[in-house]
Amino acid sequence: MQIISISNLPIHQIQYLTAAAGGVGAIARSLPILLAEVDYLPNNLEAIIVTSDLQGVDPKNQQLLSYLAIEELEKLAEIGKIPSLKNTGMILAGDLYAEVNRRGGVVGDVREIWLAFNRRFRWVAGVAGNHDSLGNTPLQVQSFQQHRNIYYLDGEIKSNGELSLAGISGIIGKKGKPFRRPEKEFLKIIRLLLKQSPDILILHEGPNDPQGNLVGQESIRRELEKINLTNDLLVICGHSYWKVPMIVLENGIQVIKVDGRAIVIQAKK
Repeated sequence: MQIISISNLPIHQIQYLTAAAGGVGAIARSLPILLAEVDYLPNNLEAIIVTSDLQGVDPKNQQLLSYLAIEELEKLAEIGKIPSLKNTGMILAGDLYAEVNRRGGVVGDVREIWLAFNRRFRWVAGVAGNHDSLGNTPLQVQSFQQHRNIYYLDGEIKSNGELSLAGISGIIGKKGKPFRRPEKEFLKIIRLLLKQSPDILILHEGPNDPQGNLVGQESIRRELEKINLTNDLLVICGHSYWKVPMIVLENGIQVIKVDGRAIVIQAKK
């Protein structure tokens, strides 16, 4: 599965409020929805939508941006701008919780958000970000993973029909805080997952791109560039904003950055 193109202009923008830098007050921002073409979609899917870092609230009712995004995507599907959500897969690359008057150190339970996406979409797959919680105990996390058509990934690979999905939750960092792993451990998991040749690798924290001055982890980029591809690999990540939605690594791996944007991927007609 290989991306052919991504539109420069959004088909729609979702207005929301987010905490201002420094944590003083709130500022208005918009979530652009872009269209992308891919050469092939498996399992008779009409589309896959990818997004992350929905760290804001609806200015009208203060509900989290994730719920507003679901409503807006439903409206776009109803008027035919995007395919039916019931035949669309949803990929979440983490950080779905927010507090509009506070930045940094904020963590919240996002299980209900995942379930809300799952009620509208054919399936939901993804990872947790460093601001997410999926329960307070291993048993709660395990119970969440058992929901039908939810593919929560943290160092695992799961198959959905013809589509193979791998993912690592969280970021590189010292243990002790939620969803942090030492760098060596994080990179080892990447190696183990890619040996199984997934179609999509979902990360919260992704690689950098020094040529484009795009922030990320250099060690993740170097690890990905070591791979000798035997199939097309699409990497989806969030955590930090890029001015462009996609780059291609030296070995041909495509990396989509969905922090602060949503991308609707459809097969070329």
